[in-house]
Amino acid sequence: MYKEIEQYFQENNLPKFRINQLEDLIFKQFVSSFDEMSTFPKSLREQLNEKFDLFTLSLVETKKTKDTVKFVFKTKDDNYIESVLILHDKRRTVCVSSQIFCAMGCKFCATGAKPFKRNLTVNEIVEQVLFISNYLKNKNERVTNIVYMGMGEPFMNYDNVIESIRIFNDENKFNIGARHIVVSTVGIIPKIKEFMNFNLQVKLAISLHAANNKLRSELMPINDQYPLKKLIEAGDQFTKKTNKKVSYEYVLIKNVNDSEDHANELVKLLKGKLVHVNLIVYNPHEFANFEKPSKSVVDKFKKILNSNNIESSIRHSIGDEISGACGQLAGKN
Repeated sequence: MYKEIEQYFQENNLPKFRINQLEDLIFKQFVSSFDEMSTFPKSLREQLNEKFDLFTLSLVETKKTKDTVKFVFKTKDDNYIESVLILHDKRRTVCVSSQIFCAMGCKFCATGAKPFKRNLTVNEIVEQVLFISNYLKNKNERVTNIVYMGMGEPFMNYDNVIESIRIFNDENKFNIGARHIVVSTVGIIPKIKEFMNFNLQVKLAISLHAANNKLRSELMPINDQYPLKKLIEAGDQFTKKTNKKVSYEYVLIKNVNDSEDHANELVKLLKGKLVHVNLIVYNPHEFANFEKPSKSVVDKFKKILNSNNIESSIRHSIGDEISGACGQLAGKN
């Protein structure tokens, strides 16, 4: 909504310092209403209240664990989206949604179990972080990281995602460093190639989840359109162009993709490349009939990668009690 209000200020010949004040109030002080904008004259606040809604989203509920907070928002057209705040050491990471559900149809993901509705607007993406920033303000904390790993496929809403990244990175707005922003994709190759020419040092994560085409197509239908060989080539091109390693996300699912053979296939696919493999322990949920692997299986899988000089880490699931973990943003409302 910021740009619409800024345009209104310009059309009505308000002094430029009012725009600077507006930026500060929304993106630094995280006000929740026009009435809180005490640096504006009362008449201007009344005009803004009459002409604009400061937020297009409304907060429906929050659910908390010791290290996550899930926020459920309602859109103007009566749909629901979810965001998750992840608390880790001094980092305050917001996992944002970019679409209302998802059309990619990944078999293990709760978001894809519901019919795709639409893309989120730039405002709707940014407002998720504004709400959470307001929540953190009361604790004298701020958002430090953004990951586009919530509901939806970010690269199927490319233009709005890119515009929201610019707002998050803008030093006069959120001022979040580009290296603290990650965009995750199932592997939309044309958009990966477009993204590598983006002029900010934003990180790329690619959801892999299998190292052979047969299994990956079973888990992720998009693989039929963008098969592994071409996808890995696109990842290599991204690294060559940007000098940044690609993070490959790999959800470990019991008796599906977690065997030693699967680990060795992954080694063969990625060995010698500048990559990081983010191993994610699967979260069981009601929308798919899969199970979580044992700790010993996960540790053995990682050991095989490490012994072949493939950098990897294990991301143990957090927030699963509140359906806020990876692949669980189901919009149950």
